Amino acid sequence: MVINEVRRRPVTLTAAAACTTAAAALLLTGMLIEQAAGAPLRHVGWPAFWALLLGFFAAMTFQGRLWGRVTLAALVGLVLLQLPVLVHRSPGLIEPFERPAVVVDVMLTAVALHVIGAVLALLPAPVTRGQISLRLRGILLPLHTVTTVAWIGMITVQGVLGVTAATTASRPIAESMFTAMLVIDGVFLGPMAFLAFFSGLALALGTRWGLFRRWWLAVKFGVVLVLMMLPVIAWQDVPEHGSQLLADGASLGSVQAALGAVPHLSLISPALAVAVAVLSVRKPWGLTPHGRSHPPLSP
Repeated sequence: MVINEVRRRPVTLTAAAACTTAAAALLLTGMLIEQAAGAPLRHVGWPAFWALLLGFFAAMTFQGRLWGRVTLAALVGLVLLQLPVLVHRSPGLIEPFERPAVVVDVMLTAVALHVIGAVLALLPAPVTRGQISLRLRGILLPLHTVTTVAWIGMITVQGVLGVTAATTASRPIAESMFTAMLVIDGVFLGPMAFLAFFSGLALALGTRWGLFRRWWLAVKFGVVLVLMMLPVIAWQDVPEHGSQLLADGASLGSVQAALGAVPHLSLISPALAVAVAVLSVRKPWGLTPHGRSHPPLSP
């Protein structure tokens, strides 16, 4: 008598997908509350974008895809890095809207559920190690290319704007440079960076290339992480600080002296972006020890 073995989906993966999906739903709920409170329409972008990412990686986690589970966990790190932005309530220089307190609570709950889902996704469980489908790869590859080019262009523009504001002798030009940096950072830079990073991560983890099988990919991953964190840590406050000082009536010379050499740090990002582009084209150095000992994913 033959008994057919029924493979059940691990409870941890089901719970991880459920937590992540609930986090996505809360993000959309917070977005709707903000819109009902009179928030500008551009506030729709970040919550909708983040919810879309969570929904996609929740589906991949539910299917047991290893690359989906790892990417979901990686997303937690960047979300926590952006946590001060998510919970910020006070109106800004170019953003007069004050976020309702209930929206902050909803966002924090969404972050907590996302973290729980990521932890559950990384618990030991059977995985599907196959490559991503050709259809999905056909979507991710052009998405990664376009968003990476846009991201490199934006961080290059940010660097030029920052240095111009720090060296110009014209107060109106400095004010314009700071305002342009705030708009680019608040509206465009974040989504492009996230899309470029996570589409590349999915392509690396879900194809024969692997993330740590080849030296050029491992180095590129490290450089991209620095590119993601450097603006937040080093110079993201430059345009806000500079604009606030000018609005308070400080002289241009005193503002530039207060900022010091920090605006010039923004030129590091374009240099690193060029290094990433060169690595992507040249693909040097061959296999890592991990790549030599681990075969690529099966089709």
